[in-house]
Amino acid sequence: METADFRAQLQQSILRSDIVKIFDNLLTIAVEEGASDIHIEPLENYSRIRLRIDWVLQELIQYPRSLHESVISKFKIESGQMRPDEKRLPQDARVSSITQTNKEIDLRANTLPTVWWEKLVMRIVDKSKAIPALNTLGIVGSNKVSIEKHLQDPNGILLNTGPTGSWKTTTLYAALNEINDIERNIITYEDPVENKMEGLNQSQVRSDIGYTFLSGLRSALRQDPDVIMVWEIRDKETLEMAMESAMTWHLVFSTIHTNSAVETLTRAFNLWAKPFMVAGTFNLVIAQRLCRNICPNCRTVANFKTDPRYLNALETFKEFDQEALKSELISRGITGQEWSAFIKDGAITVGTGKDPKTGGICPVCWGSGYKGRVWIYELMDYSDDIKSLILDGKSAFDIWHYALAKGMIDLERDGIFKIMKWMTNLDELYRFVRLRNKK
Repeated sequence: METADFRAQLQQSILRSDIVKIFDNLLTIAVEEGASDIHIEPLENYSRIRLRIDWVLQELIQYPRSLHESVISKFKIESGQMRPDEKRLPQDARVSSITQTNKEIDLRANTLPTVWWEKLVMRIVDKSKAIPALNTLGIVGSNKVSIEKHLQDPNGILLNTGPTGSWKTTTLYAALNEINDIERNIITYEDPVENKMEGLNQSQVRSDIGYTFLSGLRSALRQDPDVIMVWEIRDKETLEMAMESAMTWHLVFSTIHTNSAVETLTRAFNLWAKPFMVAGTFNLVIAQRLCRNICPNCRTVANFKTDPRYLNALETFKEFDQEALKSELISRGITGQEWSAFIKDGAITVGTGKDPKTGGICPVCWGSGYKGRVWIYELMDYSDDIKSLILDGKSAFDIWHYALAKGMIDLERDGIFKIMKWMTNLDELYRFVRLRNKK
């Protein structure tokens, strides 16, 4: 069956007030369309369901407010972890389910009391999805060289940073898959274990019984590990333990919440990390964002030469070492024609949302102009130069500009290169990247 069929069934389920079928069709639609979250929310005169697809919330359907209480109550009862009679406090639940297309999923759900009624949000973890190969994630050019080099390091820390839903863990899983072999003992501490991988020793932490990332890290050293992945570094103690593990000949993977790769330095110092420990243990810091891909069916080329965002994008090449730039263009396969079209003509692809054959709504992207995802990456390689600047007490701002001048690919540069390859556009890039200050 096509997704459109499940959408039609969802409408019929609402008309018949069939709560079970509403959930069955809703979960199937969400998974088949690649949604990361489902929002079931009450408004003053009606309720609605929205899906977060490719980072953006899209309305799926509206339904009568009279059904809303039954929808929320049904989920609470089925979860077995929420009190149906408790409507004043937020509640959490984790539920496993199977869609009508036989895909296993986990749902991390939360209810929120609002002025109209309770809102339910469900984060989807599609367990049927295989871990993608690292070379399919869009880590290209010098970024590819950096990550491949550091995956061979015998010890140190590799951190990934980005907002919730940017698939940081997917990148770490893909990286672990690259080095997963019979000679390495790899242990992971996760919350939750999203994907089960052959050859890894994956452990689910349980903070409610005192089994935390920190206690897991402490016990890991008694498990004779070569590689350790910690789901997230949240506090001083976990960071210290991760650095101690890296100093004692272990390769440590983790995530941390910062806005960029270089700001991870500031975050580490705020957690009272010593500069010599950071310089001695940090190997690579990745920052990533998840942009939408231009719909291949309805895309067209437009001129953006007078757009302030285009003029801003040109600024990034002014402090780019020219030899490093030339090497980057070659390694990414950016042709002279693609470079000229962007730099000289301001030509950028956009999705119209209209079917070029019929003029109606594009059947591929449902009128959004986007289909699928493209990652943009920023990799800060902790080279000897960078480590010397850290030990000399230079600010994160100074280190960032030094790295840019040497050819580091930040989020903006990676996004621009991918715009040149017709993958995304200015709207998407500058949803995640700040415009540079103009004098």
